[in-house]
Amino acid sequence: MAAPIPEPAAPAAAAAAATAAAQDTDRGLAGVVLTERDLKLKFKATFSEAVTKFNIKVHEPFLTTTKLKASLTRFIDDLVDDDGQPVESTDGPPRRIVEKVAQYWAQEYDWRAVEADLNARLPQYTTLVKTEGTEFRDPIPLHFVHKRSARPDAIPLLFLHGWPGSFLEVEHILEPLTNPESPDQPAFHVVAPSIPGYGFSPAPRRTGMGYRQTAAAFSALMRRLGYDKYVWQGGDAGNFIGHFLALDFPDQVVSGHSNFWVVPPSAEDQERRARHETNEDEDFVMARLGRFTDVGWSYGQIQQTKPLKLAAGLTDSPVGLAMWIYDACAGVCADPEVLFAPERLITWTMMHWIPGPYAAFSLYKNGRKDGVISTKGVHSMPFVSQPMAISQFPLDLWYRTPLEWAKRTGNVVVCERHDRGGHFAALDAPDLLVGDMRQFFGDRELSGTQVFVPPPIRTRGASVGMREWHVR
Repeated sequence: MAAPIPEPAAPAAAAAAATAAAQDTDRGLAGVVLTERDLKLKFKATFSEAVTKFNIKVHEPFLTTTKLKASLTRFIDDLVDDDGQPVESTDGPPRRIVEKVAQYWAQEYDWRAVEADLNARLPQYTTLVKTEGTEFRDPIPLHFVHKRSARPDAIPLLFLHGWPGSFLEVEHILEPLTNPESPDQPAFHVVAPSIPGYGFSPAPRRTGMGYRQTAAAFSALMRRLGYDKYVWQGGDAGNFIGHFLALDFPDQVVSGHSNFWVVPPSAEDQERRARHETNEDEDFVMARLGRFTDVGWSYGQIQQTKPLKLAAGLTDSPVGLAMWIYDACAGVCADPEVLFAPERLITWTMMHWIPGPYAAFSLYKNGRKDGVISTKGVHSMPFVSQPMAISQFPLDLWYRTPLEWAKRTGNVVVCERHDRGGHFAALDAPDLLVGDMRQFFGDRELSGTQVFVPPPIRTRGASVGMREWHVR
């Protein structure tokens, strides 16, 4: 039985609340400036109500200590067979993977080169928002990528990452989305924020930053940038956040695209399966979900029950954190040793190592309170009425979810099923993901994105659904 999710406000009340929130978003932020010293950060940053340009610059002593810690990693011997030969256990990453990453991190990895590359390719900013109408009262410092298209008919798109990813998931789809090769393809203004506690969005100092609260923070961010209406794309936690955005801010969210649309089987589905009345797709999904819950969900169980217990060790061991992340990624991509070779794995790990992993782990604990997950697995979410499209990739958990099931939790109008790709579609199948997004959001009537088509005569510099925004 799915855990209950707090009921949303009635439509009229929700619309009124959204309007009030839009008016009160900046209340209490005037003059507030938070620096890396205030927030005890390991990187140079300033957060205020202004939209401020940001370049990554991690403090050098922290980088030196990180390399030292990587060089001091202790290793665990592999098990052996009856002849004394090493046998790689399925309990976690084998020693050869751990050694390779530790050696590369300590001797070859160049964070400054990575840092310079990210700063050159990804336009980044910071700001500070508040979420009036929620129980979370603190100002929320946010880091985000924001790249605008030159196209006057561009669609504002909020890209939502998950765990153990980060804003880096957008890097391979940013250019094709903002600058398509053909004028017949839709273009997008892309906003890709870091979830608080991930990358360069500082970790919250109070509890309560779950999926629903994060949605409220990102709603405030989009209003800050002048996007009164927008679409979203997300997988993993990004799907949960996007779903809550559509649910709680219906006047803002026009439509959405998910590559992790969550619809677990109902009690009736299980009963039909016991009577051998389910079809092949239903059997496939239920079998895969059962295996995930029995074996693969262990990381989610500890992150939602004892995140601090886990963080106590992984805040002190960069390689240990990398292996925790690697193990979570290994089963959801075709060749993890290639896709998550040391360079990329370490860079992805840095997005959790720099802020410390506790906040990212805690997203699961707070998400449990949102009713989305529990130690028993992932639960259904309330129905959202905006048009939704979903993409299914063969190495992801919800592959082959029947369209009839998908429609239980939202107005799903498109379902695309692919023959390659996994959980991190923006990384290992960016062409397929971008193609699906173009097809859905490019159908202006089906996706509702006709609201972003500029009128024949308009004020120079204006854009439908977007106010002017200024960068300090």
